[in-house]
Amino acid sequence: MSDKILPVILCGGTGTRLWPVSREGMAKQLLPIIGDETMLQMTLRRVESEGFAAPMVIGAHAVRFTIRDQVEAVAPKARVVIEPERRDTMAAVLLAAAIAAKDDPDTLIAVMPSDHLIRDAGAFQAAIRTAAGSVRTSGIAVVGVQPTGPATGYGYIKPGAAAKDGTSAVERFVEKPDEARAAALIAEGCLWNAGMFSFRAGWLIAAMGAMEPEAVELVTKAVAAMKQDLGMWVPGADFGKVRATSFDHGFMEKTREARVAPGNFRWSDVGDWDAVWAESGKDEAGNAIRGDGFAYAAKDNLIHSEGRLVCAVGVEGLAIIETPDAIMVAPRAKAQEVKGLVGALKGASRPEAVEHIRNHRPWGWYQTMDLGERHRVKRIVVKPGAKLSLQKHHHRAEHWVVVRGTAEVTCDGKVTILHENESVYLPIGSVHRLANPGRIPVEIIEVQTGTYLEEDDIIRIEDEFGRT
Repeated sequence: MSDKILPVILCGGTGTRLWPVSREGMAKQLLPIIGDETMLQMTLRRVESEGFAAPMVIGAHAVRFTIRDQVEAVAPKARVVIEPERRDTMAAVLLAAAIAAKDDPDTLIAVMPSDHLIRDAGAFQAAIRTAAGSVRTSGIAVVGVQPTGPATGYGYIKPGAAAKDGTSAVERFVEKPDEARAAALIAEGCLWNAGMFSFRAGWLIAAMGAMEPEAVELVTKAVAAMKQDLGMWVPGADFGKVRATSFDHGFMEKTREARVAPGNFRWSDVGDWDAVWAESGKDEAGNAIRGDGFAYAAKDNLIHSEGRLVCAVGVEGLAIIETPDAIMVAPRAKAQEVKGLVGALKGASRPEAVEHIRNHRPWGWYQTMDLGERHRVKRIVVKPGAKLSLQKHHHRAEHWVVVRGTAEVTCDGKVTILHENESVYLPIGSVHRLANPGRIPVEIIEVQTGTYLEEDDIIRIEDEFGRT
């Protein structure tokens, strides 16, 4: 049995509460909401310490390449596991346990979300060590954080009898009470449930086998059929048959072997724009500004701009969020209602509800800058050494202008090297490919013209990512 703790980082959220910056196509943990790094990368940094093994990251299929790239940038030894389908946190935790148990059933695991903000890494690591140390033989330990107020968006834990190892028995869990009930729970000594769990891999599989035998059987089969794909591990199709439910509901609320370890650190799940404001630096009037923003005779506002100048005049307590394709304004006190807004936008079939304007691909990303009846303008960035598929279109021609780096362009068998300020024309029906042979990202502006400009007019002839 290794003495090291295996951090398992869950990265499968859908990203609705921080809309329009965070969306289903790019949830908050993959974005630099607070600070220069993404929240996933900040989480990976927190487990870079003695006593912790290289982490395992479990993420969603739709954003697998973004997850892979972000993990490789800060934790190249980490193992990335991609869920073939979203099945909620019970299936994800069980998947991590089954993978670890395949190597060593005695592996100590610490499961944590990828989208929480914890600034004191030392105190966080101490809490995880306490939790893991209490379950070396059996049981499960959850980290509980001292509440700073009667929050209604968090679950609560009532500690019971204390043990010598620094943990206490869990007397009960309470899910997201109203404000009065939350205040009463805090008065009783309850802690916030931070969604972090420690257990021994083999123990959890056995314990869940008694409660969810079908789930254990399906996940075991999925792990046996797991294959590597482009630097990531993908379980077999049986994973998609697991009942979708949260780990709290599926296991924690049923087990009688739960303990709670105190987390003596400031913690936030950054669950809405009001929480972002609370965790951000502010000017003397209480305004938190990220990007190109300006506040005049205004106080206690959050201004988040991803491009245009955003000005606030004579207003108080607002969240003003600007992205290239959407602007949202709401009182910070009603920030929780953004989730309902996203639901209404979905009901109105607005693509902005779920689709992020920047589309990530295994080779890099592209972003639509302008769209008309017979034209589309894209910004395309290709990573060093990467290349797009060899392809053709039936309904559009393309013009490529290189604005950064060196591009290798193949068109009907002819290969041309283009540098900055050089361009190429690709006629309708031509077989073409874009590649980056250099050491810095290559950036091009693509102008499409034609009668049909959607992505399904891509006929892939050859593709190293298996998309032909």
